[in-house]
Amino acid sequence: MHIKNSKWSYFKCILSLSLLMLMMLFPLIVQATSPQAASANDAYDYPIKPGTEEWKAFKTHDDMLKACQIPESTLKSMSTKGLVETVLEYPLFGDIMAYDSRQQGFEAVASRFNGLSELLNRKDAGTELLAIYSKMNPQDIEENWGDIQKGAYTFSIANVEILLAQNKILDNLNKTQLENLIVEARLKYTAKQQSEIYGQGSLDSTLQLIERASQRLYTP
Repeated sequence: MHIKNSKWSYFKCILSLSLLMLMMLFPLIVQATSPQAASANDAYDYPIKPGTEEWKAFKTHDDMLKACQIPESTLKSMSTKGLVETVLEYPLFGDIMAYDSRQQGFEAVASRFNGLSELLNRKDAGTELLAIYSKMNPQDIEENWGDIQKGAYTFSIANVEILLAQNKILDNLNKTQLENLIVEARLKYTAKQQSEIYGQGSLDSTLQLIERASQRLYTP
């Protein structure tokens, strides 16, 4: 029993380290591979980014959180398109994965990041997110990508899906947009099933989006 417990502890340690590395590299990889990259001219440029010496010098997670907050004057004047890009490139978006569920993680991140809380209150946020989601193809994986880069791309799709699945976002989509969203999500689900890099968690994020969008569409 002691040997089994030791092996399990070792496995959890390796898994945690791998997830931490992915969370740190995620923003840099997404900027190079996601459709939203370089799409808005007023997106916020985070002054300190993962991988820099300044980022490595942070002593606590709270220090990272404070460094990533957007100045209020910038936040309020930013276009929704720029804000969407800013949120999707948030260096600590990966904190979502540190909780028992993605929804619980999302709510925790939203409570601590002013960019995300602002986005949820923008009435046209869903329109901008749907435009990005429509351009995403789960099978757009380059042959020369490593496992970390592939993983980051799967997360980039899942992050758009969890944003679109929020009630505040869905409430501001009209009937046609909801119908289009459901069609797009079903296409994404089929494409994910045809690729071995998407696990059950990734499929579940798409199914959750389909379920919530369908409820909005068909509930009077």
